[in-house]
Amino acid sequence: MMLDHEREDAPHRGFLGRAVTIEAFARKYRLDAEETRRLQGQFGSTAGEIELLQAARRNGMPEE
Repeated sequence: MMLDHEREDAPHRGFLGRAVTIEAFARKYRLDAEETRRLQGQFGSTAGEIELLQAARRNGMPEE
């Protein structure tokens, strides 16, 4: 018997970091309002910090 997390069609998301609100993430990394809205549309109100960093960098956020 397979558990839900062992199924082949289960998403493999890996380590996403700690969950943060999009607003807190935007303040921390000084994102503009447009990028904040884009991330909220993509992820909702919270997401993993690593996942947000990856998405923001793909959209042109400079690395520190």
